Amino acid sequence: MDRTEKRHRKDIEKHRPYDEMKARKQAGKIRRAMQKGKGEARENRVTEDNWEELLDRHGPSRKRPSLNDIIADLRESPGEFGEGDFDRAGIVISVSSGRCRVFQDGRELDVLVPGDVAARQKSALAVGDRVIVDETSKLTAVLPRRTVLARPDPHMKHVQRLIAANVDVVVHVVSLKSPPLRPRLIDRFLIAIQRGGAQPVICVNKIDLIESPAALPDLDPYRDLGVAVIPCSTKTGEGLEALRAQVEGRMTALVGHSGVGKSSIINALDTSLTIATNTLHRRGTGRHTTSASTLYDFGGGTYLIDTPGIREFGLWDLDRESLRDYFPEFEEAAEHCRFTNCTHVHEPDCEVKERVEHGELNRARYETYVRLWRDLE
Repeated sequence: MDRTEKRHRKDIEKHRPYDEMKARKQAGKIRRAMQKGKGEARENRVTEDNWEELLDRHGPSRKRPSLNDIIADLRESPGEFGEGDFDRAGIVISVSSGRCRVFQDGRELDVLVPGDVAARQKSALAVGDRVIVDETSKLTAVLPRRTVLARPDPHMKHVQRLIAANVDVVVHVVSLKSPPLRPRLIDRFLIAIQRGGAQPVICVNKIDLIESPAALPDLDPYRDLGVAVIPCSTKTGEGLEALRAQVEGRMTALVGHSGVGKSSIINALDTSLTIATNTLHRRGTGRHTTSASTLYDFGGGTYLIDTPGIREFGLWDLDRESLRDYFPEFEEAAEHCRFTNCTHVHEPDCEVKERVEHGELNRARYETYVRLWRDLE
């Protein structure tokens, strides 16, 4: 709770019930709207005796529509969307300030985004969205999404920022040395991907930089969860065919830390592309080469979305109760915990903690769980 909210709560407790205070404020707006001249006597003048009656008659003041209302207005018309709407819809290729590029009927269109959406378009429009464009090249509708990949806005944690929409597969690209592997980032991405409804894949890039296959980290905990783990190298070509099989005929987003080689992988999968790439900083961290998500059409229903590198990845609208759902390896052990609602963090006789201590459950995954659980206070 921030300071402003605390101050409002204190005012409410000290002075009058919230509903009455809100009604008086709305009455004040009505009073000002009805005034035609200072000191002019009017038949329907607002007084302490009649303000409630006038409020009932005129209703509350009109508020700025919420983001959900704006999207609903774009999506919904007097009739529901039919198959024809989806057939004629274009696909958003990229989004810029007040405009977006749309692929439709074999053409790329420069499309104007309505002002209400443009004001908050990072939360309202994403690469991969299916949209309807009118004859004046203006966006008129965003069709319902099948899946979404999102994170909290870095500057406003209560606002959702979209990364990609309608993706079938999300490939989390990681590297081992440059930059180093970050298992906790893998765990965070897996949760976001599963919550959004897509299929996760882990691509371990730059394996040409390791001395031997034995130097590969143990990623079996992710394989045990049913996640495909594909080692590859854009220099030697190893693993590219296995990765191609995962994305063939599907909409795929490549995500990951800056400098792991997402753009290089897309270039390697289609040699006709020349997406800009960059070297690493001297300290071994990645440079932001890709500054905005962009969709590439590989033909045959195969689309790849290159996304900007992310060094930190927050989770959108997650609570402690639902966090456990994204660590399914804890489920069987949790049945033997002393408490049925065990959080697996601080309770005694916790079977999950016991199995972590004995190496039966992956310690790194458990530590990620505990850190997320504490962050969700």
